[in-house]
Formats: sequence, C-alpha cells, structure tokens
Amino acid sequence: MGTVVRIGVAHRIRLADLAVIHLNYDKGDGINYSADIRFDFKPLWEFGGDTDSTVFDLLLLSVIVYNVDRMLNRGIHSSDGWKRDITLEGVPARNADTMNRAAHLFESSISFLTGDKWTIRFVQHGSWDYHPQANRQYNRNQYKKVALFSGGLDSLIGFVDESYTLNEGEKILLISHVEQGKEGSDQNGIISYCQDHHIYDGRYDRIMSRVSLSRSANVDREASESTFRSRSLLFFAMGIYCAHSIGNGMQLIVPENGTISINIPLNPSRRSACSTRTTHPVFMKRLGEAMKAIGINNTLYNPYRLMSKADMMAECCRTHEKEIIIRQLLGLSCSCAKRSHNYHWDKPSAIITERHINHCGMCLPCIYRRVALDAIGLDNPEFLGTDINNGNPYNLDNLVQRRARDYRSLLLFIRNRFNENYIRKELKANHITSEMGLEDYVNLAMRSYQQVAAWVARKGSPRVKQISGIQ
Repeated sequence: MGTVVRIGVAHRIRLADLAVIHLNYDKGDGINYSADIRFDFKPLWEFGGDTDSTVFDLLLLSVIVYNVDRMLNRGIHSSDGWKRDITLEGVPARNADTMNRAAHLFESSISFLTGDKWTIRFVQHGSWDYHPQANRQYNRNQYKKVALFSGGLDSLIGFVDESYTLNEGEKILLISHVEQGKEGSDQNGIISYCQDHHIYDGRYDRIMSRVSLSRSANVDREASESTFRSRSLLFFAMGIYCAHSIGNGMQLIVPENGTISINIPLNPSRRSACSTRTTHPVFMKRLGEAMKAIGINNTLYNPYRLMSKADMMAECCRTHEKEIIIRQLLGLSCSCAKRSHNYHWDKPSAIITERHINHCGMCLPCIYRRVALDAIGLDNPEFLGTDINNGNPYNLDNLVQRRARDYRSLLLFIRNRFNENYIRKELKANHITSEMGLEDYVNLAMRSYQQVAAWVARKGSPRVKQISGIQ
C-alpha cells in the first residue's frame, strides 16, 4: 500500500516564509504526521507577478513534489527500500481541469525523475490572496536569455558562455534555488566577485528563491529523504515561471554536461531508478510534453547535452576573454556532492580551513571536475580534501571503505564495461531512442570515458592503473 499525502492550504498566504502548504500523512501507526512548506515566493513574484496561470500551477506542484519527496524516507515508505508509491491528494490549482487532464504526463515525468510511482490529483483553488509590496522593478524587454544558476562549474560555464554573446543593453536572467545555505554561498561568491571586478557589468540579474520544509515540522528530520531527486523539477519550474513572464517562447537554458545527464550506470547496482536523472533527456522530454499539454510553450534547452565537462571547459576557454574569466571564477564554484563529509578527507582540518577547500575529491562530480580542469592545465589535488590517486588513509583496496567506492566503480567500469554495446544497452534501458539521438549519446559517453581513461593514464598511481586495466 502506498503513502497518501493530503495537501492543505492556508486561507491567506503569509508575506514572509510563505508557510502556505500543509502536508499530512499516516504511516499506519495511528500518528498523523504533518509539515509546513516554506516557500519564499516573493523574489519570483516580483518578476512574474502571476498567481493565476498554469505556469504558477506548475510552480506550486513542483514545490509540493520537492518537499514530499524530501519528507518521505525511502526506507520507511517503500516495500523494497527504494521505490515509493506516493499519492498527492488535493494539489491546489487555479486551472484544475487543465492540470488534471495532463496529470498522467506529470506523473510519468516525475516518476521517471525520482524512481517512484506518483499519482497526482488536483483540486480547484480560488484566487490567491498575495499582494506584497515589490522591492525590485524589472524591465522584461532587456532579458534575452534565462538560465539556471546553481553555483556549480557547469552553470558557471553556462553563465560565462551566454553572457559573452549578449549585446549592449541585453541581459541574462539567472535563476537560483537554495535550501541548505551552502549552494547560496557558492552563488553569492561568484556574483559578488563579478560585481567587485566589473565582470559582465549590466549583462545579468539573478533571482534566488528558498524552498524547504518548515523547521517546526513534526516529521522526524533525521528520517527525511536525502537524495534530492526532485530538485531539478523545482529548479526548472522556477526558471519556466520567469521565462514565461518574458514571453511564451522564451527557452530556459539548463547548463549541464551530457555525461552527468545520461548518467551511465557504472555497475549493475546503479541501474535504472538508482541512477540520478536530474537532467536526463527522457525526463526533460516528458516534462516538456506535460508543459505543452497545459499551454506552456517555453522549452527546456541544454546546450551541453552532447558535451562532457572537459568538452565544456575546453570549448569555453578557446576564447581568450572567457578563459580569463573562468580562471578567476572557477575556484568559487563547487561541484562536490559530499563537501559536508570532511571528517573522511585525507587532509587535516587545519589545511582544509587554510586553503578554503570545499571539494572532497572522491565523489564522481569531483572526479569529472578534475578531468575538466586537466583539460586547461589546472588539475591540482592540493585544493581537494583527498587525492584519490595518492590517498592515505583513502584506500581503493579496502572494499568496505565507502568513500573509495565511486572511484573504484569508475576504474572497474573502464576495465570491464567501457564499450559501445554496454553503453547502448544501458541507454536503451533508460528509454533513450534513436529518435532522441541514441547514437549521439553513445558517442558522447565513449568520448567522456576516453577522457577519464586518458587522465588516469597520466595521473594515476601504478595501483590505480592496474585496477583500471590501463598500462
């Protein structure tokens, strides 16, 4: 039996924190669990000013899905420890009939994204009582591009690439989401440096919104889900909300390297739903179909969908002006998936603090970042928590050491599974068809891991090369 989450709505939206949505569910133990959603909507409203369209309905749906996803721990709310069966009852919508007709499309896209089964039932909601005093004024005619801006290296490259092509008087609008604070510090650091050093002056604005479960939630915080699978749905919806207010044809730029987007499973245990799909082309296609069904013609566009992170870095730095900017800003970006786990890093805390190290060096995003930096001669393990090629006490031969698993899996993939047949089979299993460019994605994956293998051949220790089969 699945988990039914009932959605309640406050009679009036509070102007601060926006604890407007209440989530309730019963685990079968006789206790009614509930939480409030805190949605800092005002920064988005100041730009869009809309609470009546299907674009706002999509935004509110994404807020609810994101927080329900975070609230329901997989170990508790699934029969197999992974796949949950979640029903959302009473999702408020100003255009409930339209949203319900497209509900199956949203269910399909969100289920693919998180690896669960979602059922969504919308109910009609009246006008939202939300009329705050706007603190910012925008001239929407200035914005020629809208792009997501996460504070990672890919979004930084996207920012630099897109800003470089703007003409005098034109702007790009950057959309950011923050929950835990560390993402915001990355984003703020990059923007502050640009402002202080007059990088792309007058060519960009940024909107940042915060969405999270209320701290007063009586849901056990330690039992909350930690995978953040649905964050990209929320991120996309925020961007589409702003892009749509500029024009129904304004695309949303999603800067993400194709290697991470297709996310080939490195071993059988990471297959299918266990593999992250935040910008997977199938998810983006299905979400685009759902948006079109409710009258949204804005599209999701990833200009780097057929490029590795190393490709992105090398291509960006072919232009001297952009290379100078990238070299200034890349240290302020963060790609690490495990930066808060620094008690596992090889370097002592004093060095971590002294050098402002915020990359573990061990997770796959850190490894791909090293390969990308190596493409422009900037791979330096001194600014990583652990040098995986010469780690101590990091140990690839310790099979129970969790922090060594990502690199070991990558090396064994290169040794045993790095071939076109395996890659093509895995892409097909994740619903990438010939019509979607299957062979293009096969070529991308082959090139991406050839770059990794070449990096291992140059930087790897004898033991690392032995594990990967590289001589």
